[in-house]
Amino acid sequence: MHNEQSLVEISLKDKIQDLVERFGAWRIALAVLSAAWRQQQRRNLTSGLSDRMREDIGLPVDGDRRLPSRLSLWDLRV
Repeated sequence: MHNEQSLVEISLKDKIQDLVERFGAWRIALAVLSAAWRQQQRRNLTSGLSDRMREDIGLPVDGDRRLPSRLSLWDLRV
């Protein structure tokens, strides 16, 4: 089965040409820009999180900072 699948190969140029013929150049360009915009928004949404919050949701921690960049009353301990 794997050998049969590897024999059928469509080049990227042919696939893009097929998409342009099927949907049009403007729709393809709009879809690419929309995907890039969503990726940028996703990156921006997590940029302001503290290391503790990033760790809680499974994102990599920026550094070994003990204090957050913005000190808030919730960070104070008694």
